[in-house]
Amino acid sequence: MSYQKRKRKFQVTLRFLFIFTGVVTLILAMPVQRSLDQKRGRIWVDSQNGHVTFAHKYDAVSGQVNHNLELPAPGWLVGVLGIDIFDSVDAVVLDNKVVVDLSPLTDFRKLRSLGIFIEIDDQLDFSPLSELKNLECLHLAYTGISAERLSELRELLPWVKVTADLDPVR
Repeated sequence: MSYQKRKRKFQVTLRFLFIFTGVVTLILAMPVQRSLDQKRGRIWVDSQNGHVTFAHKYDAVSGQVNHNLELPAPGWLVGVLGIDIFDSVDAVVLDNKVVVDLSPLTDFRKLRSLGIFIEIDDQLDFSPLSELKNLECLHLAYTGISAERLSELRELLPWVKVTADLDPVR
């Protein structure tokens, strides 16, 4: 084979390599961005002294959380890349600091359950929760929320089962 033919073959291969690299980068960009957002949300929950539960621990059939379940990924890989690339946060509990802002919760795109078991700011804006389309359950306890605000919250989140301690409705 002549030098020119080998050179042309190498150029096509290099062009393919650049295109292939670009396509792979685009494919990986979304899950990496989701994991970075989720990690930011987990850091915020930690700053609130709250708790998160990951989806692999939730059994949809029984509706129960099993904290003994292991993530179905090699531990060494989870250690290198972080848990957020392999699993999504399923539930959040805020129970230690007065809740004044809920917007960081939008970092959990697959959040299914939220529990707030602590006092909330009287002017707390619940509208960020409307971005959580997978949210199924919101439980409030010790929040001091009025019946009127609870009713407004249920109107804001009609697809979510909103419960509150000492609340006879729903």
